[in-house]
Amino acid sequence: WNQGELEAMTDFAVEIGAKAHHFFFLVPTGRAKTIEEESLRAEQYEDVLTRIMKKQQEVDIELKPTCAPQFLRIADQLGYKTRFHRGCLAGLSYCIISPRGKVQPCAYLNMELGDVRETPFDELWAKNEVLQKLRTLDYSGGCGACQYKGACGGCRARAAYYHGGDYMSEEPWCLYHGRRGE
Repeated sequence: WNQGELEAMTDFAVEIGAKAHHFFFLVPTGRAKTIEEESLRAEQYEDVLTRIMKKQQEVDIELKPTCAPQFLRIADQLGYKTRFHRGCLAGLSYCIISPRGKVQPCAYLNMELGDVRETPFDELWAKNEVLQKLRTLDYSGGCGACQYKGACGGCRARAAYYHGGDYMSEEPWCLYHGRRGE
């Protein structure tokens, strides 16, 4: 709903002295499922991420699209450097532990992997099958063949939502899908 205001929001952030502006992109889980049909589609998503990366070149604060791992590919294609080296971190270097001890690969990949009240976190982190599978980067479809899978990884939660729970599927909001040399 606010895609036309992103640059103005960044300008406002700069004006009030913010150190960073992190944009959060819709992932259709929880309440967001009810507005999924209003979310950006691949072409719009690509345009918005490109605009954010171009805006980054104009401002001194950090801009980071969150839950939009393709921003790293777009930055690379535009010849821009970022301090970020990985898009989707789910299960690789990030997970969540709920206030009740439930572990998930990310806030939007709604899969309970265990409970730290019953199993030590280091054991869950090292031995959980889902986390181990995410770390293989053995994605299917376009993400599996993509030269940017190590940097981007596609959104695993979005992949799961649009592919019947298959969190290793290709990211549906990406126009690139592994086409090498583009």
